[in-house]
Amino acid sequence: MVFSFFKRKGEEPQTITPPKPVAPKPLPGATASPATPSPSVTPEIAGGVEFDDLSFDTIIATAESHSAIEEAAILYANERVTEAIATLHGFIKENNDSRELHPWMLLFDLYQVQNMKQPFEELSMEFIVRFERSAPTWEGPPQAAPVVKTNAMRGMASSVQFKGQIGAAQAGDFERMLKLAQSESGVKLDLVHATGIDAEPATQFAAALQSIRRAEKPMVVAGANEFAQTVKDLLANGAQQEKAYWALLFELYQLSGQESAFEDAAVDYAVTFELSPPSWEAMSDAVQTTGEIEPDAPAAANEAEFFSIEGVLASGTDYKLRDLERFADTRTEVLIDMTATTRVDFVTVGAFINTLIALNQKSKQVSISGANEMVHALFDVMGVTEYATVVRRKQR
Repeated sequence: MVFSFFKRKGEEPQTITPPKPVAPKPLPGATASPATPSPSVTPEIAGGVEFDDLSFDTIIATAESHSAIEEAAILYANERVTEAIATLHGFIKENNDSRELHPWMLLFDLYQVQNMKQPFEELSMEFIVRFERSAPTWEGPPQAAPVVKTNAMRGMASSVQFKGQIGAAQAGDFERMLKLAQSESGVKLDLVHATGIDAEPATQFAAALQSIRRAEKPMVVAGANEFAQTVKDLLANGAQQEKAYWALLFELYQLSGQESAFEDAAVDYAVTFELSPPSWEAMSDAVQTTGEIEPDAPAAANEAEFFSIEGVLASGTDYKLRDLERFADTRTEVLIDMTATTRVDFVTVGAFINTLIALNQKSKQVSISGANEMVHALFDVMGVTEYATVVRRKQR
């Protein structure tokens, strides 16, 4: 397997030397992790394996265990859960004399994340027999800590920004637009730096804009006039048969209040396709256009100052990385809580590393807390630890 687009652990950084990690400010409910030599702190962790007095740091890993851990981490990152479990379980079965705890802890944590209680209990019995000590206790799938749900800013800005060429990778942004539009404050859409769009996302974009507009949800759009001209240029330069671009152009004209341009385009559409064009619809006061989007207000002083990533971090949710960059803009210490992160996709971990590198280049000190053992193992394999302080879940 080739990892040409990632920097593997142990290789020299190809872009920068990350700044030396520093201890971030304590968070509400935080406790230091005795397994971590640095004085870093972590938000209170909910769910996941509790290690009691277990520690696998004192056992020197063999080449076989390292290989099994690396393989399992990559399999899980690729959503091949059954194979990841088989890899770890196979190592445990085939190495009866091994005192290494790390593969066991990974498997316990994997069972927790997947809510596989019976295999967890069966593994607990094997563990007790093998090590003659108590096993981790079942906690169920990890949930976000209450402080995250009630007080954290969570890094979720109300604006969605498009830059450069809009392609398939932005599918998650269109979904996010629809979700933000349901909130009381609505969504702010920034098209100022968008330079083009592919046909398939144009269809999705037009549908999302139409849905928000017809539902009369609050929406502020910056750069609608300029982007409408960009789409019009696409039609004039060979894309005239792409109905997706016509649909998006009509929506942009609607949003920017260009009724005359809309009617002219409707005539061209009717001639091109010999079909009735869409009709101009009265605009709701809920939709506004502007020259630029004002930055989202910084978090209030009493809000938790860490960024929470929930669920799976994959190509469809990579907008979270752009949210992270916005969250980090006004901070020198960037605290990321991954307590409720179940998995990081193998491809997306590359984008995550690129985001961390970008933050390092801006002299940001990044600390990651709460990642489950499978995500932590992936971070070890791919070298995430060279760009951020990664704090293990607290051990009791």
